[in-house]
Amino acid sequence: MIIGVGVEGPSDLRFWTKVLHKHLPHVKFDVRNMKNRSRLIRETNRLLESFRHLHYNSCLVLLDRDSAPCNSEVLSEFDELVRSEATKPLTERYLHILIAVRELEAWYLADEQAIQTVFPNQDYQAPHDTSELNAERVISSFWKSEFGGSALNKIELAGLISPKFSPQRAMECSTSFMHTWKRITFTVSQGSGR
Repeated sequence: MIIGVGVEGPSDLRFWTKVLHKHLPHVKFDVRNMKNRSRLIRETNRLLESFRHLHYNSCLVLLDRDSAPCNSEVLSEFDELVRSEATKPLTERYLHILIAVRELEAWYLADEQAIQTVFPNQDYQAPHDTSELNAERVISSFWKSEFGGSALNKIELAGLISPKFSPQRAMECSTSFMHTWKRITFTVSQGSGR
């Protein structure tokens, strides 16, 4: 089974490539970096057709909500064909658009153990739901403290945290991540029957 995945940028590519293959080893994921959110939205239709042409089982698109107040507003940013495909009944759906309520860093913070491993000198306890945090500010503060005051390198952080990250642990402290991971595993289970 092969699932095509479109992501916003290089840190997403690094994180998702490691996490998907580590935790769903029986599936091959072709993760494509679309360079930024706007390009990902603009080119999802082309990505969708490319994955279909390659006979992949499904297509996932992972992006942040950004400043949009709700997921339906994010969906409205895609063209009509993509919206139509992404709103089919789940069992018939080829394209799944998965939206992080906060940025990817909020999902990192949902795995307290992984954060404590990457930032061993920080006293961190995950809240009930990390969407309550200003995740980028928290992560940037940890990074500066651990790495001599240097600015956060999101690509390097993704490389450090992805081998330590546990989707099972993260689902306990992020409703947004829980919905995303459940959809990914559902898509894998549906794809195995195609």
